[in-house]
Amino acid sequence: MKSNSVCFSVENYAQLKETYRLWWDNKLDRPIVPIMTCGHDSNRTPSPYSPLSWESAWDFSVNPDQLVDAHDWNLSRMRWHGDAFPSFNTMWFGPGVLSAFLGCTPVVGKDTIWFQPPRKDIPIEELHFEMDKNNPYLRRVMNLYEAGMEKWRGNVVMNMVDMGGILDTLATFRGSENLLMDLYDAPDEVLRCVNELQDMWFKHFDLFCDIMGPEASGYSHWFGIYCEKPSYIIQSDFSYMISPTMFSEFVAPELASSAARMHNTLYHMDGVGELPHLDMLLSTDSIKGIQWTPGAGEPAERDWTELYEKILASGKKLVSCARKPDGRPIDAAKNPGQLFFGDEYFDAGKDMYAAQAYGALYGIEIK
Repeated sequence: MKSNSVCFSVENYAQLKETYRLWWDNKLDRPIVPIMTCGHDSNRTPSPYSPLSWESAWDFSVNPDQLVDAHDWNLSRMRWHGDAFPSFNTMWFGPGVLSAFLGCTPVVGKDTIWFQPPRKDIPIEELHFEMDKNNPYLRRVMNLYEAGMEKWRGNVVMNMVDMGGILDTLATFRGSENLLMDLYDAPDEVLRCVNELQDMWFKHFDLFCDIMGPEASGYSHWFGIYCEKPSYIIQSDFSYMISPTMFSEFVAPELASSAARMHNTLYHMDGVGELPHLDMLLSTDSIKGIQWTPGAGEPAERDWTELYEKILASGKKLVSCARKPDGRPIDAAKNPGQLFFGDEYFDAGKDMYAAQAYGALYGIEIK
């Protein structure tokens, strides 16, 4: 039976879809601005369960129905304004979870999850990748999607898990240092693995989309950007460590073909080490935008306006917290419809005035 606790209507989804259609088509005259207010009264009893987290994601004593119920309680106390929408963020299964589906073991840390290969230093020639629908980690994620669709019948967007990049996944199995040597010593084997992993990536991606099925009201991913059709934000964190020449051989062709197989694909560019590859990314037609993260060690107050201007001048979308160091929204875009601003949360009991003032900057009325 569909949950009635989520206050987001069919009419709300119709407006959301129209807004995002305009934005993806570069016809919206403002940024995408998601605003959420939390702490509203709920029409349901509190959930006795804990929500999905790093600790509970792979705790098999907590079943998917319990995780869904806990999230339903949180959603019942939220309201969505501007371009926000109800979703279930599954990033808590860890960045690069495809590795677990292919044989690695999740290891839970304090603030993240990483994946341990079946054994160390597996020769690259011995690495072959196949889907196993009986893999317990894959089954757990599948069961969560099934529980969410059963509960909400599409009224909550089930965000795609953080599948990870292709070379990032290969680095999990080989180790980063070994893989760097493989680029020199066994380039054909690396490309074979890239092709196999890309095939596995899409088989798992399509599997999750199939579970969502015709009732899905839309699709999203760990960064929470909406699309009516299956979409994703792809990445290659490993490319931080390689030259543009190697990027053009081992990464760029896969990114271009992967992006072309989905709708409105974005690229997650993580850290200054990836900046040498920016021109290739901007020249890739199938990549619609760049989500820039400065990475560890960069000062929070650094002004990235020059980088923003270059991305925007290419016609690509810019996905960012979208703020200058002094707190003003960035103004580098001639077309503000190229921009996506990060989620903003406000306490309904204490901060409604602040929420209304923030929304008013972009013509969004919050009642």
